[in-house]
Amino acid sequence: MSKSHFLYLVVDLGCLLVPLVFSFHPALRFDRKLKSIAIGVLVMMLLFIPWDIFFTYKGFWGFHDEFILGPRIAGLPMEEWLFFICIPYACIFTYHCMKYFFSTEPLAKFFRFFSFAVAILFLVIAATHFGSWYTFTAHLLSGLFLLLHVFVWKSKYLGWFMLTFILVFPLFIISNGILTGVEFWKYPILNLDPHDIVQSVVWYNNDHNLGIRIFSMPLDDIAYGMLMLLLTTTVYERSAKV
Repeated sequence: MSKSHFLYLVVDLGCLLVPLVFSFHPALRFDRKLKSIAIGVLVMMLLFIPWDIFFTYKGFWGFHDEFILGPRIAGLPMEEWLFFICIPYACIFTYHCMKYFFSTEPLAKFFRFFSFAVAILFLVIAATHFGSWYTFTAHLLSGLFLLLHVFVWKSKYLGWFMLTFILVFPLFIISNGILTGVEFWKYPILNLDPHDIVQSVVWYNNDHNLGIRIFSMPLDDIAYGMLMLLLTTTVYERSAKV
């Protein structure tokens, strides 16, 4: 087994390390939120794991054996299961820090409008890409979920969430870039030719996504990631109030 087989695991643990260490900071005490975090992650995984299993089975995406340790559960590498724990944990930790440093929801009206605009954009993309299953499902579900927050639940934490998402977005590009392109920095920032990507932990069937990459990360990952993190945050917020 070569060093390359540890790449996906290193990405997972690299994203988790700093948030986990600072979870016990006496001013933050994020460790006291572990029950709510666990519930949020579990509920999110109830949607995302079956989605991931099905899309892997259908060949919409998959994993190169060169960059994983080998063991698979329901067709997914062990590292993929860890991904749905490590990334949400790191992002909810950042969200917790945003709420610590900003005692009131920042730019509430702006981020409510911003969430509405993003939702409409996502729904338009979904409506115009019905045959591209990753594009369609990720944008449809993310757009509808954002509209629920804006108009039905009128969530009072969208400002904190969106600020967190914007803050972690560069790290999101780096971690996803490694997974989708290994040496992702060698590709154009707006990459319109994903077929040129020569090495990746995760491969994609480009017939089922937009075919546009940020470096090597599919643009569709923005909607997918936003849904994953907002669903986790939503359940985290609701369980913390119980």
